[in-house]
Amino acid sequence: MAEQGKELPGYVQREFEEFLQCGRLEHGFLRVRCESCHAEHLVAFSCKRRGFCP
Repeated sequence: MAEQGKELPGYVQREFEEFLQCGRLEHGFLRVRCESCHAEHLVAFSCKRRGFCP
């Protein structure tokens, strides 16, 4: 679109940038442990945006 002299609306750009960070451990996570087997897992935070999360 930039080649045509047009840009995406700001809300679309923000939504896409949040999507790229969604579900990635380097952007925040929880460490959870199974009470029965004591295995630990990392659960990445979601961006919680419009159902577009990966």
